[in-house]
Amino acid sequence: MMSYISISQDLVPKVQQIENKKHYCFTIAQSREIAKLLELGKYNDSLVHNLSLTNQRFQLLTQKKDSIISFQSDKLKNYSMVEQNNDKTILLLEERLAREKKKVKRGKLHKILLGISLVALGTLVISN
Repeated sequence: MMSYISISQDLVPKVQQIENKKHYCFTIAQSREIAKLLELGKYNDSLVHNLSLTNQRFQLLTQKKDSIISFQSDKLKNYSMVEQNNDKTILLLEERLAREKKKVKRGKLHKILLGISLVALGTLVISN
């Protein structure tokens, strides 16, 4: 916001209080004089300062947005790697479970065959 004192000593505005806020009121002649001075570029330094601050803020915002996007993409890559590792782990566990089931089935088959052979051997011993 530009101070009215910086424009000219003879362009003193009326100060009015509206809702506990100061408002500076210029006449039409004063407004024309201010507009001419602004068009000539004499008081554009405050506008340049505000625009440069806005530009810096936008640049910082863009950098922050880019860093967030980079972080999110890295996070997504990590999650996909975790998912792949989980899938590999599940496959390995399923293979191990299948092997264990085969061992259990073989063990049952061996026990059944041992039981049958013991019964056959016992009947042979008894029959002799």
